[in-house]
Amino acid sequence: MGWTVTEDPNEFAKAALPLLRRDPISNTIALTVLDNLIAGHRFSEAPMTFGWYDDARGETTGAVSMTPPWGLLISQLPGGSEAELVAELRERGRQVPEANGTVDAVRRFTECWIAGTELTSELVNGHRLFRLSELRQPDPAPAGTARLATHAELDLVMDWLAAFRHEAEPGAPALSRDLYADRVDRQLVWLWLDPQGDPVSMAGRNPTSAGVSRIGPVYTPPDARRHGYAAGATAVCSQDALDSGAEHVVLYTDLANPTSNGIYRRLGYRPVEDRQLLRYR
Repeated sequence: MGWTVTEDPNEFAKAALPLLRRDPISNTIALTVLDNLIAGHRFSEAPMTFGWYDDARGETTGAVSMTPPWGLLISQLPGGSEAELVAELRERGRQVPEANGTVDAVRRFTECWIAGTELTSELVNGHRLFRLSELRQPDPAPAGTARLATHAELDLVMDWLAAFRHEAEPGAPALSRDLYADRVDRQLVWLWLDPQGDPVSMAGRNPTSAGVSRIGPVYTPPDARRHGYAAGATAVCSQDALDSGAEHVVLYTDLANPTSNGIYRRLGYRPVEDRQLLRYR
């Protein structure tokens, strides 16, 4: 009973994958991260941390992971287990720069993590997880058309990803060029072209994991906004996920951006849960 902590993603997968797959929508990030790791992709050379919690019956009911440069991803945090998790992490000398999870789980972890220290927490952002109920096309339809990004456009994709990160999560780690080169090659990134044929918006998606495909990032440069391009790109990317066999299509929105929340609702996305990212200083 209690938390087991390891640096081995395969050991973690053996213990925690059944739990994560029971709710693949809420655990979409954890599942795609684990898929990448098992496939051999590393996000950095720093040691990784994985933990799972077994209850008194020996059933795995909790799971967390930390893959630097990213902070702690809280997938499931059983009530009352947070103090033991903090003790296990501190015993192994793990530094947790930030925590990401449901509002309740992050709050409970944070209270234990900063207790008795000089650490403080700050809200980086709040997100809302949406699931596609029934895809609706943008009305009115935006001018232009969509097509898949090509490898020759990888520089543009990376520039837009960097701009998206700077705008949505200042100070967040840069996204991997190799990872997005793979996504472009696997035809997972869509561009919206204006009537002149110039790219004006982008919507990508993660490879489907446990039946779930997650849309994002979605980005439109500031000078091309308010024309419906992002809605068009998102709709095409969402339909592509469904056509490729995804059982569920999900995405995250920034709670501070009412425009994007409204756009996705009109496309047929419905809210599932709210999450937040807290950073420690």
